[in-house]
Amino acid sequence: MHKVIPAPSTELIKYLILSTILFTSLLLSSIFCLAAAPSQQTEEITFLTWGDYINPELVTQFEAEYNAKVNFVYFESDNGRDEILINTNAFGYDILLVDSTNLISYKKLGWINDFDPQAAPNINYAQLPELSNLDKEAQFCTPYAWGTTGIAYRKDLVPEPITSWKQVFSPAPELQGKILMSSMSTEVVGMALKSLGYSMASSNSQELEQARQLLLAQAPSVAGYSPIASDTKTAKLVTGQASVTLTYSGDALMLHALEPQVEYLVPKEGGAVWADFICLSAQAGNVKLAHHFIDFINRPKQAADNALYLFNATPNSEAEKLLPSEFLNNSIIYPDEALIAQSETYQLLSPRTIKKHNSIMRELKELTK
Repeated sequence: MHKVIPAPSTELIKYLILSTILFTSLLLSSIFCLAAAPSQQTEEITFLTWGDYINPELVTQFEAEYNAKVNFVYFESDNGRDEILINTNAFGYDILLVDSTNLISYKKLGWINDFDPQAAPNINYAQLPELSNLDKEAQFCTPYAWGTTGIAYRKDLVPEPITSWKQVFSPAPELQGKILMSSMSTEVVGMALKSLGYSMASSNSQELEQARQLLLAQAPSVAGYSPIASDTKTAKLVTGQASVTLTYSGDALMLHALEPQVEYLVPKEGGAVWADFICLSAQAGNVKLAHHFIDFINRPKQAADNALYLFNATPNSEAEKLLPSEFLNNSIIYPDEALIAQSETYQLLSPRTIKKHNSIMRELKELTK
């Protein structure tokens, strides 16, 4: 005998229909909200720069605040950066670290664009002092740091205190194989010219030949021609494998922090005054985040922390108000006007002069193989 199942009531049917409609509506609403919700995906920018040239804590702070990732690509010399940009036409990079010499040429090549001060108002704090017209180059990019090029040496490893370029280019016998030189021709040839009483930017063929002869005579005392920017903890001046090196003021102070016997000076003939800038790549993939980054690192507190990390003078006027007096009064970080007047800024050399520089460097590197 079959059991008879009663038909559902009209009320039950209505309830089931309404429940189905309500469930479907809620499901569609949830799907729509998920689709409309802003993406939480981490945004990224890529920074082409020197190695260890920004306080890593600043990067961590920025990444946390903006849910972002900063990727770094490093170069070891200005020539190395030029090669990267020539090969890529600046594609793949959002921000670039550029020296004062190349700002105008990079702009003409279409590799950099101006930052928008309204999108990054803190960049208005960054203004270079009047350093042999370096401040006039700042119109394209934002000044990041400035300093000098001179000599660092170990007080305990030299026969007498270093005061002149002549002691580097015509060294005492005790310095045989104990001198480190830069791999950049503008510095090696430039400072050799300076030691001879000429301009480091000289294009005079006779003066360049004198510099060449001086460098060839110095070569047996040179341990190597390598990038100045290197791991300070294993730097040969710290380990004692070298006694004298051509270097930058900030790098020398980092070495001094690790080895108090390291001294730095700009020789009596003068040295070089340099400035580095952060530029917006013309091919930036994330212009908005790049502006957030340059604005963030120019907040006075962040810019001050960065200057302390780099041991370099900051162009950020508001950051200087937060720096300790011993930092501001350090004559290596903030050289006096007389020393600056003795020194020169790096200049864009003619193709003929660059070719001569490169030829000299090839000779030198062959001699030290």
